[in-house]
Amino acid sequence: MRGGIAERGGVRVGHRIIEINGQSVVATPHEKIVHILSNAVGEIHMKTMPAAMYRLLTAQEQPVYI
Repeated sequence: MRGGIAERGGVRVGHRIIEINGQSVVATPHEKIVHILSNAVGEIHMKTMPAAMYRLLTAQEQPVYI
């Protein structure tokens, strides 16, 4: 949402959630992440990273060296 709390916190379109409340969700299926977020009580702390960096770190994409 434009101007929403996520955008104000630095989350951008294409970012991947890598951690929720101190728990890694790197290899977690989307449905489980939705479940974790839906059942969270109180504040939610998330770490995100750009999708391109996520793909490199999880070996879903190989870097190109020139």
